[in-house]
Amino acid sequence: MATTRPKISRKDLKRPDEFQSAIETARTFAEDHLREVIIGACAIIAIAAVAIGVYFYESRQARTAAYQFSQALTKLEQHHYSAAEDAFRKLAADDPGRPVGKLANFYLASTYLAQEKPAKARDALQSYLAHDDASIFRGTALNNLAVAYEDLGKYKQAEQAYRKAAKIKGPEQARAELGVARMLLKQGKRGDAIAAYKSFLSTNPFAPESPSVRETLASLGVSASPTAPAPMVKIIKPASVPKH
Repeated sequence: MATTRPKISRKDLKRPDEFQSAIETARTFAEDHLREVIIGACAIIAIAAVAIGVYFYESRQARTAAYQFSQALTKLEQHHYSAAEDAFRKLAADDPGRPVGKLANFYLASTYLAQEKPAKARDALQSYLAHDDASIFRGTALNNLAVAYEDLGKYKQAEQAYRKAAKIKGPEQARAELGVARMLLKQGKRGDAIAAYKSFLSTNPFAPESPSVRETLASLGVSASPTAPAPMVKIIKPASVPKH
């Protein structure tokens, strides 16, 4: 019995040619664009290398800055003010964007105050407050700024700094409130100063500073005791007489 051979269409005959053409096209494209592909791959590798390098560089710089800050703080605690001043000033100049660089101005001002350099302390504190206004050290910084102004004889500016510090809740608040009263007195505003001292006593009757405030008021010829309220008189109504 004769078998019929399957007919191969012209389309089927062309398929190997089309497949071969696809391979050739791909190879030609790769050869033509090989340079661009290599350049693109190299660019990606270079970007990754730069990113990794920057990360490790920043990490190393951050560790170095933290170490330098710790060393400067130790010098300050040991009362080596000149050495601490140099270290904090360098940190503030070299790392102004880092937290330790910003905080360096705060401690730099402390070294200036300890060395009786109020003008430099003022400038350092103003720089700190301008760039780190949300810090937990803000109250202390404002109080220290007021001290610098006070040492410079600028009592009005000192009063303003103390008033800002007095608005911040915390351990520095009492110091600031008393600073306001003291600056008012130095400006010759006796009545306002007395009112400020009395206000402090009314809100902080058992504060450690209260005895000295009472002594200050006594030296001003003012009683620190609040005015005693008038005694209440109980009115007794006569007993009603029963009617007969």
